[in-house]
Amino acid sequence: MLAIWGHETDYGGYTGDFDLARSLATLAYEGRRRELFADEFIAAMKMVDRGVPRSKLVGSWAGAFGNPQFLPSVYLRVAADGDGDGFADIWTNRTDTLASIANYFRDAGWRTGQPWGVAVGVPDGLDRGSLGTTMVSPRCPRVFDRHTGWKSMAEWRALGIVPKSGAWPADNVMASLLEPDGRGRTAYLLTGNYRVILDYNCSNFYALSVGLLADEISR
Repeated sequence: MLAIWGHETDYGGYTGDFDLARSLATLAYEGRRRELFADEFIAAMKMVDRGVPRSKLVGSWAGAFGNPQFLPSVYLRVAADGDGDGFADIWTNRTDTLASIANYFRDAGWRTGQPWGVAVGVPDGLDRGSLGTTMVSPRCPRVFDRHTGWKSMAEWRALGIVPKSGAWPADNVMASLLEPDGRGRTAYLLTGNYRVILDYNCSNFYALSVGLLADEISR
């Protein structure tokens, strides 16, 4: 949660200064992603209808706002009133910000007690050709194309994969392999929790940087 907040807005240091209604209306009119942004414009109006001050609707040019940079539809779905004052304030309230990010993760399927992944060493003789998958992601497929198919931690260990640091997840935990910098460099076994981070921002380098920062924060 802290890593997401830091990545998105430098812990509230910069959350954007575009008028969201104007930005979303312009993006819907422009047309490349008309359905998405038209729906987000309506969601922003629903926020006002539910009591969010119009002055709060300021953020990025693409319609994201607040400490966690939620879109309006995401705010309506997962924003949480962490301190119980009756308002989910993801703009200035730390408790609400963290509760809302946590709610996003829970809604996306985060598994408590399971790491996002672990850095590993890959043996030179690993047959990568046998590790592919026929599954095609309906969302950002090029990101997922870089992942292997799923195997259990026990199966990865049997293939000679060894952890470089951190605790090795339980043998029955499923993971895919990613070599972001190519062969011979640090690789990662990624659990389902990594996919939750990708749900927030579908970029391998974003998700890796969030996971690595979270590990450093936890230390």
